[in-house]
Formats: sequence, C-alpha cells, structure tokens
Amino acid sequence: MTKALAAFLFGLVRLLTAPLGRWRRLTVLARLHDRLAPVAECDVRGLGVRFLTPDRTAVYWPRHGYASEPGTLDWLDGLGPGDVLYDIGANVGAYTVYAAKKTGARVVAFEPSPASFHVLVRNLALNGVAGQVTPLCLALADTTGPAAIGLGDLNAGSVGHGLGADTAFTLNTLSLRLDDAVGLLGLPAPSHVKLDVDGLEPPILAGAAAVLAGPALRAVLVEYRPHGAEARARIDELLTAAGLRLAAEAEDNRIYVRSESN
Repeated sequence: MTKALAAFLFGLVRLLTAPLGRWRRLTVLARLHDRLAPVAECDVRGLGVRFLTPDRTAVYWPRHGYASEPGTLDWLDGLGPGDVLYDIGANVGAYTVYAAKKTGARVVAFEPSPASFHVLVRNLALNGVAGQVTPLCLALADTTGPAAIGLGDLNAGSVGHGLGADTAFTLNTLSLRLDDAVGLLGLPAPSHVKLDVDGLEPPILAGAAAVLAGPALRAVLVEYRPHGAEARARIDELLTAAGLRLAAEAEDNRIYVRSESN
C-alpha cells in the first residue's frame, strides 16, 4: 500500500468517525494505524521471517540485508539452544531474529537508536521470539557516563550513527562499557559476540575486556574491512589480548575464536 493511499484511508476514517465519542474515535484510529503499518515477509534459508517496515530504510533489511552477508548467516547457523549471542548494533533485529528463530539461541540485542529499537521490539513479537531475546536500547563505548549520540537520521533501520558524531540529530543519552552493562544488569555471559557498529568497534572492544576474556566466550564476529589501518590494528590487538585468534574472514567481517591453549 502506498503512503498516499494509506493517508487517504486514514483521512476517510477520521471523517466517518467524527460523530463518535472522543475515546471511541481514538481507539478506532489507533487500530487502523496499527493495521496500516506494513509488514514484509521473506524466506531466509528456509526460515520464514516477518518484519515491520514503517519507512524506506527499514525495507532494506528483509529485501536485501540477508543477501549482503551470507558469511554472517553461516556463522550464526553454528549456534544452538545452549548459546548466548550478544548482537551489538542490532538495528531492527535482522540477525537477532534469525539467530533466535533458526537456532534457538538466547540473544541480548544492543541498539541505541530509538527508531530502530522500536521496530526491533516489534519484530521480536512478529516472529515469536520475544521470550528468547533481551533487547536493550543502550549505547556501548569505552567509558560509562553521559554521552551524545549522533544519529544519521530518524528512520528505523538507518546506519551511520556514532557517539559524538556531527549529524543532523543528536540524542543525549548514557553510554556504558560492556563490562559495566553485564555487571549492572546481570546479563548472561555470551558464548558469541556479533559486533557491527559503524566504526565504533575499537572503543566498544576496549570497554569489554572482561567479557572478551571470559571462558564462556568462544567466538567474535566483528566488522573489520571498512576500517583504516590503525583501527584494524587496534581490533586485532584487543581480541588477541583476550585470548582470541583470527579464524576466518567473511565479507567485511573477521571471525575470531578462543585459542585452544586457553
């Protein structure tokens, strides 16, 4: 349904419900609004997935997102019901939903953008995995305290956000070191970490030394190729110091696993 048609239907119902009492009218309009919110369905390796797509940016994920990173899907396919995945930079939940629904793993999904977080939570409900996922609207960094996050735009599914970034919209929020978040919130230790945060990988890894060194952690998939040489070296340094070794590359990502000697 086009936006023009949806606007026409909404306006028509507003006109037809004018004689109703205020609360009855608001209830009808709210239910119509919910019904008009588009939902896209797609098949991912035989798995049926449903996504709320309230704007053009969110549409990218069910239509093109999965096809862009087959290596990430291969990696997620190795999870099982006893695993805990930290999806850092979960966006609208494409990989969170896939991991929870396909493998039965528990997922802790970190997404600081309020617009994307709203759609992430809706997508958990649409796919029946809300009981397996802990969604957290948190910004992670190398320090804990007040922070300003620059949002690329206010559409769900958008990317390009960053702490202190000079963007069109700045949100005053709280950043947490991952180590602090785990301790304060009592989160389960991860067996796997997926980290894709538009350039903030090094500082987030720097704030996660205890999590990365934890014996439960077996593997980390981190966005690597788009970084410059200095950031790449820092990613390698932090993961190697935690007892992880490079095991494979997939698209723009690197996969590190726990060294057998540890």
